[in-house]
Amino acid sequence: MKTDSIAIIGAGIIGITSAYLLSRAGYRVMLLDAGEEPALGTSFANGAQLSYSYTDAMASPGLVAKMPGILLGRDPAFRVRMSADRQLLHWGGRFLLQGRASREQRNTRNILRLSLHSREMMHATQAEAGVEFLHRPSGKLHLYGSQQDLDQAAARVRLKGEWGCPQRVLDWRQCLALEPGLAQLAGPMAGGVYSPLDEVGDCRQFALALLDRLRRQQGFEERYHCRVHHLRKEGNRITGLDTSQGPLTADAYLLATGPDSLALAQGIGLSLPIYPIKGYSITVPATGQAPAVCITDVDNKVVFARIGDRLRVAGCADIVGYDRELDERRIAHLLRICRQRFPEAGDYERILDRWTGFRPVTPSSAPIIGRAGADNLYLNLGHGMLGWTLAMGSASLLAARIGGYPAPIDDTGLRPIDHGLR
Repeated sequence: MKTDSIAIIGAGIIGITSAYLLSRAGYRVMLLDAGEEPALGTSFANGAQLSYSYTDAMASPGLVAKMPGILLGRDPAFRVRMSADRQLLHWGGRFLLQGRASREQRNTRNILRLSLHSREMMHATQAEAGVEFLHRPSGKLHLYGSQQDLDQAAARVRLKGEWGCPQRVLDWRQCLALEPGLAQLAGPMAGGVYSPLDEVGDCRQFALALLDRLRRQQGFEERYHCRVHHLRKEGNRITGLDTSQGPLTADAYLLATGPDSLALAQGIGLSLPIYPIKGYSITVPATGQAPAVCITDVDNKVVFARIGDRLRVAGCADIVGYDRELDERRIAHLLRICRQRFPEAGDYERILDRWTGFRPVTPSSAPIIGRAGADNLYLNLGHGMLGWTLAMGSASLLAARIGGYPAPIDDTGLRPIDHGLR
């Protein structure tokens, strides 16, 4: 059956980039979101880094080895609230299985292919649409406090070089030469890994700029305050949506609303292997001492990114179910690290934004892109901490799938079947 119209559930960066490329391909697109405006969830104030080089899967031998300490609350970057949640237990078991070295390497490589394609698509979209979003080709520097950790990172650098992703291992003196703002750190680090392909930009500003262009396209419609309650399924097809604004129909449907997709999928008997991991960020006015290069503080698992005249600091990985409350203790944790690491980089007395949001993580950390659950139902979700980075590439892959064209890249590990879905 021919597909002319597509209803996209979720107006975050994944839904909006999908809408943009599908509209460009000639489809009539209806974009739906329960919020009052687009990109107010995870896309609102994420870490801002386009981490094209850093696609390492979350489940790894190192993290599995640290899991007892994490569960006991000994790592301030993580917080786990244990419960009898069957979904968490099932997801957690699969996550631990992905922590084997061979699987972690395979998963990282699968995500890297998508990431490098996403970078190409981002640059093509910038050239075509001329969107402004405080974008800079900043590069990124991962800082390591111990020589042992830096040596382990060097092994992955060599491997990524074989996969077509250039990175450089720097000693501390070279790090200072690259980014003089590091001089404000209280003491020297062992060194860092520099990724020249990585960039920075305001995710929400990019999403709104794409929407501005979408609104000029015939056949595009957007609805907010529109909560989708159920997918109506007859046989092997979705026949419509029950929403807070009444029934809606299209030829095809796309779930792009992260963890909120779980309940909708369960309603038609589709169990999605994703779980929400909660993150936090603060945004403050940047000073002249703010680093120009994006920084990842590996020891504290916190990222620093200057976007225009602001400094964005993001971190934490909390497994606390669907608790959406902003925990001020986590904001205080980020502020402590800011003052310890980069005391002169921002005006920490003037917090412009406090943010918390869910990152939908699959056991392999690879997103799910393609058709599943019905002949006319598609998925574009499970991007974890890399939704901003992978958005354009994921939308490109999805558009090819819906259009029946060959995938633009090898999509092994990204297909629904690779995640146990049919």
